[in-house]
Amino acid sequence: MVFRPDHTTLRSGLVIAAILGVQAVLIASTGGGVFFEPQQMSRYRELYATNPLFSILRTQMDTLDRVRERKFLRSEVRYNDHLYDISRVGDLAQKMSLLYLYMGDADAAALAKECVETLMKFPKWDYFLEGGTQVIGLQRAPNSAIAVAITIEALGERVSSAERKRWLTIMAERGTEPCYLATYGMRYPERVKGWSLDTTSTYFTHRPQERGLSLARWPIILNTINLKAIPASALALSALVYRTHMGDTDDTRRWLEQASHSVGTFRDIYAKDGSYNEGVSYAHYTTLHIIQAIDALRRSGVADLTDMLNWQGYQDYLFAMNQSTQDEPFTIVNFSDAGGAAHASVSFWIAGKTRDGIARWFGENLAQSRDIWSVLYFDPTVPSTPPPAGSRVWHSDLGWLVGRTGYRPADLVVALRSGGPFNHEHADRNSLIVKCFGERLVVDPFRPPYFRLDPAWKMRLTAGHSAVLIDGKGHQYVDGSEGTNSSRASATIIRRGERDGYFFWTSDATPAYALVQPDVQSITRTVVTLTELPAVVIVDKVLKRDTASTVLARFYGYNTDGKGSVVVHQEAFTITRPLARLTGSAASNSGVKYTASLPDIPPAQARLYPYADVATAQPAKEVCLVTVLVPTQSAGTIGSARVDREGAVYTAHISSGNRTASVRVIDSGTVPEFSIETH
Repeated sequence: MVFRPDHTTLRSGLVIAAILGVQAVLIASTGGGVFFEPQQMSRYRELYATNPLFSILRTQMDTLDRVRERKFLRSEVRYNDHLYDISRVGDLAQKMSLLYLYMGDADAAALAKECVETLMKFPKWDYFLEGGTQVIGLQRAPNSAIAVAITIEALGERVSSAERKRWLTIMAERGTEPCYLATYGMRYPERVKGWSLDTTSTYFTHRPQERGLSLARWPIILNTINLKAIPASALALSALVYRTHMGDTDDTRRWLEQASHSVGTFRDIYAKDGSYNEGVSYAHYTTLHIIQAIDALRRSGVADLTDMLNWQGYQDYLFAMNQSTQDEPFTIVNFSDAGGAAHASVSFWIAGKTRDGIARWFGENLAQSRDIWSVLYFDPTVPSTPPPAGSRVWHSDLGWLVGRTGYRPADLVVALRSGGPFNHEHADRNSLIVKCFGERLVVDPFRPPYFRLDPAWKMRLTAGHSAVLIDGKGHQYVDGSEGTNSSRASATIIRRGERDGYFFWTSDATPAYALVQPDVQSITRTVVTLTELPAVVIVDKVLKRDTASTVLARFYGYNTDGKGSVVVHQEAFTITRPLARLTGSAASNSGVKYTASLPDIPPAQARLYPYADVATAQPAKEVCLVTVLVPTQSAGTIGSARVDREGAVYTAHISSGNRTASVRVIDSGTVPEFSIETH
């Protein structure tokens, strides 16, 4: 028995628009395709064939090993492997369909058809179940449905009517309906019988650590994260292709109402300023699927959701998250599970919709790649406009802060993770990231394991970040039993500012730490960044109610490539990279001691994450710890810093090249005051 909402007898898109509200305006169909505009075929082909922007993409497609892929399809596919094999087949179908669209490549069309025929042999298209029997589509069924739908649309008459009818019938059963069940369950979690992982799939063979993972609250958890975007989008896309060829039915109306509702809810999932809380890679994954659904729903006349998000604000978010280095120009500020950078397709779409040249510039210069979808969205009539030069501080509605002097590898970037809990977060409130002179210097270790039984999972805790520990403890985090769901920890930016030559902010993480140690009365981190020197002054202020504690500030160096090191001296520590160094020195009212170490995880992983600790020498109920970080080029004179203390006044003496500065910190209350003098 299939779950259906109360409005299964919807008869028109007008009802859909009424349900969605004023932002879901019913429009007349433009007569365009679901995935692309058929009348733009010649433009797509010219762009792909001649535009230098897509030269790397052309090379990637030209060098794709079709012999190997055909061997995989014909003799190596496991029809119960829903983690890897079905994903590989669906991805290949999408690439080959678009390649045929761009080039008229008959062999690519034939390979796309072979992929779809292979998908037809999978008895189930996903590894999630509702009530122990019905497949629900969260990732693999949506991807497979999209693969079938775009192959039908892109290949056109190369797919016979008999093939198309058979494909659409199976797609509806194994892809579209499971996507409906998934999004319906998120919309009405009280009606869900219970989600589970399919034990007949090879999923647990690949990921045995996830046995015992609790999905009891997943309909609620997933309702506000990326795993709603792909089934919602795939539901819209596959339903529209189905309707085009099989006619308007009760099922297509039911599917499209649900898809329109679910896509529309993302207006309240993204922040008002356009930011997305799961980080850049999840943001791209989510946003690409949303824009595909938005375009399809608009062209089909179902609903116009084009303006549901702050698109220019989302583009600002992508710019803010960039921290280009010499070797990795597309690397990002990787708060939590942020992963890799965004691809060009979404930025090109934004440029086309908003006529904002800065979005095009990002897609051309800072996007990780011009992906296969980017050809559809690139509009060469939009001018390419570089971002403004000079220092800038971005303060997101998420509570994240990034200050920078520019977007070149040599420029300074300083970022701090404040704000609330989100899916795919870490225990990283008040954690710090510093990049300068072409190198990542103070880092957030990259994407620890998602599975709690993996020994390296503990890198998700506060001790795995460039943050503060109180008596060796960080702030509250989840136990991993439900996956990467959000915690209850929060922090708040309580002041910030920009001045000539510096910017500053203070984040209060007391609520997050007090969940673990109720005796914590206050913990704030103030960051003052001198943009011209450059230097970063960090003031960690901790107040305890009853028990004296040791306070420790941890700074991870970047060594993922094996080219970094962290060493301590009697009165300082140094993080060294090939192109840059960072010197750190500190003082506190309880003395200071320095240590360098590796995290307590398996050695092969631990060596990637060297860190320096700056800890108070004696326990105290009130601690003010002032740390100065001075980055310099490896080829230049090493910078120096010394922090003197006289009672409640700390003076950081900073020298770098031919510049010097003094930062005076007055330890007053929960948020110290400061003043700056440069020479």
